[in-house]
Amino acid sequence: MKFSELVDKLTKGQPLMFIRNILLILLGTFVLAMGTEMFIIPAGLDTGGVSGIAICFKYAGVDFSSEIIIGIIGWILFFIGLIFLGWRFSAQTLLSTITYPIFLLLINWLCTKWNFLLISESASLKDNPALISLLSALFGGVLVGAGCAITFIGGGSTGGVDIITFVICKFLKNVKSSASIFIIDAIIVVAGFFINKEHDIALALEGVFSAFIAALVVDRIFVGQSQSFVAYVITNKYAEITEDIIKKLDRTTSILDIEGGYTKEKKKMVIISFTVRQYQEVMSIVTRHDRKAFTMVHRTQEINGEGFKEID
Repeated sequence: MKFSELVDKLTKGQPLMFIRNILLILLGTFVLAMGTEMFIIPAGLDTGGVSGIAICFKYAGVDFSSEIIIGIIGWILFFIGLIFLGWRFSAQTLLSTITYPIFLLLINWLCTKWNFLLISESASLKDNPALISLLSALFGGVLVGAGCAITFIGGGSTGGVDIITFVICKFLKNVKSSASIFIIDAIIVVAGFFINKEHDIALALEGVFSAFIAALVVDRIFVGQSQSFVAYVITNKYAEITEDIIKKLDRTTSILDIEGGYTKEKKKMVIISFTVRQYQEVMSIVTRHDRKAFTMVHRTQEINGEGFKEID
C-alpha cells in the first residue's frame, strides 16, 4: 500500500470507524504508558521489549531518562520497519510510536507532581521494598497487557521489538514469529540480569512474571479464551490473497464458489484459519489486495489438525 492510498483509505473510508480506532489506539497507548511509567520503570523491572532495553541502559548507568531512551529506540525500530516491512505495516505502529513517549513524559510529570500516584511512595509499603517490587510486577503487567490489547482492538500495533521479529521472519522463512519474539525478549532479560551489577535473580524473575501477566491479559481482552480465528473473505483477489497467506504465514486456505443472494453474482470465498499472532498480518494481506473485500472474522472455540492443536 502506498502512502497516498493509506491517506485515501483513512479519509474516505468509514470515518466513524476510523475515529473509533484512533481513540482506541490512543487509549491503549496511554494505558500502556501508565503501566510502564508508574510500575515497570520505577521498580527497575526488565520485562523484555523496548522498556526492557531502557532498563538495561539504566542498569549500565547511561545518563539519559528511560522515557527518552524508549522514544529513541521506538523511532529507530519504526524506521527499520518502514525500510524492511513497508508503509502497510508501519502505518499500524505510527500513532503509538508518536504518542507513547509523549504519554510517558506526561505521566512522569504527573507522578513528579503527585507522588502518591507511585506505589513506591505508599506510606504503608515504604519499609517493604520486596512487596513494592512484586505489586509493581503484577499491576504493571496488567496495565501493559490491557494497553496492548486495546491498541490491537483499534487495529493498531505498539511496534517495539515485534518489528525486529517480523523482519527476521521475512528473511528467515523457517523461523516462527512466536519463537523469535520469545528469543528476543529472553536475550533482553538475560542481558539485563548480567548488566545489573547486583545480579538480582529475584528482580529478574519478577520481570518475567510481569511479562507473563501482560501476555495473559492480552489473551483475555483481545483473544478471549481462544487462540485461533477463522476469516471468511469474499473477494475476486482470492489467488493473490492465498499466495501471500502461504508464503508469508506458512498457512493455507480453502476456496469456495459462492453466489450473491441478491445480485446473483458469482464470487469466491477464501477461508483462512490462523492464530492470534497472525491476526494483523492476515488483515493486512486481505486489505492490501482488496480493500473492498467482504470479510468476516470469528474467534473459534478450537481448531485441531496440522499447524494447530494435535487431536488427542
